[in-house]
Amino acid sequence: MYVVIGAGLAGLSAALTLQSAGAAVTILESSDRPGGRVASDLIDGFILDRGFQLINLNYPEVKRWGISSELDFKVAPRSVRVSHGSNFVNLGDPRTSPFSIFSDASGSLTAKVAFIRYLLSKPKQTESVEAHLLRCGTADLYKKVLKPFLQGVFLADPARVSAVVGREVIGSFIAGRSGIPSNGVGSLSLALAKRVKNLQLNTGVEEIRGNVVVTNRGDFVAKKIILATDLTTAGQLLDSDQVTPLLSSTTWYHTTDRSPTETARLVIDSQDRGPVVNSIVISNLSNKYAPKGQALISSTTISYASESEVRRHLALMWAGPTADWRFLAKYEIHSALPLFAPGAERVKSSRVGESIYCAGDYLTSPSQNGALLAGRLAAEELMLDEGL
Repeated sequence: MYVVIGAGLAGLSAALTLQSAGAAVTILESSDRPGGRVASDLIDGFILDRGFQLINLNYPEVKRWGISSELDFKVAPRSVRVSHGSNFVNLGDPRTSPFSIFSDASGSLTAKVAFIRYLLSKPKQTESVEAHLLRCGTADLYKKVLKPFLQGVFLADPARVSAVVGREVIGSFIAGRSGIPSNGVGSLSLALAKRVKNLQLNTGVEEIRGNVVVTNRGDFVAKKIILATDLTTAGQLLDSDQVTPLLSSTTWYHTTDRSPTETARLVIDSQDRGPVVNSIVISNLSNKYAPKGQALISSTTISYASESEVRRHLALMWAGPTADWRFLAKYEIHSALPLFAPGAERVKSSRVGESIYCAGDYLTSPSQNGALLAGRLAAEELMLDEGL
């Protein structure tokens, strides 16, 4: 029997890859549900995702599992709403929003044409996303739109992120079909988990002794082990120092009976007037996220902020009062994404010991696709070593 520790996207992908090859595999998950960071809660009739996140159906690893038909998917608008003073301007894919490129409030036409040049250019190994975009001439488009948008994507200043990794992620957005399952992003994890033959929840791993996995529910003897936990837990179990920096974020949920908009466009602030990097009326994308007559607003911060600071900034971003919005919940996610710094080298092998392989987005790319890919690659390397 092969053992996968962790039922996040990487663990599920690893287990399903082994299972597809005819191998006997068991997933051990410490929590009461699969999914890891890709999970949803139901509170007071509202669906709350554990951190704002969209799923891209065009991710290669999502397409590989052919799972889109099981998700009741709601496609997000291919444009963002840029808050500029007390006004808004929409900026989106010129194929669907052709006139949005002419507004100077979101950047000059020259800078927008330069963004096409960016998409066709090759990043340098040692430069950052910011340096690459500015080198291509995006100028005020970067300052007003791209920087605030990308802060929400990478959960860090784009000046800290590798241009190589950034170009891959940005390219996936351009070619993607992003949105959410109507019942929350956790539906993706649940759909994958249903395919796993042996998934043991509430099973916390305490120690790994050679090929023996010691848990709170007894010992499991494994031929090989795939460690698909978050990087901090992996470091503890392997007794090794963490190398890849981890980024944190906080998602804030507010409700109101008067939605500030009828659309599901993501709102960003072109003027950096507070801690919120993006906000969306998520119940406009899927009405199942809120009870009838209520709107659910999801907002993201990546630095410390009080609820009053968030509420004040949201009033500016939405250009309207937020005093009657009810604060519902917040999710502080301390290991939301790995940081791939400029010049960082990717790990070439998943194998970290005689019988242990690691899987996680910190090995590939800071995305759901990266997590799924890392799981598959770890399983394939294990199968190659085992002659499966």
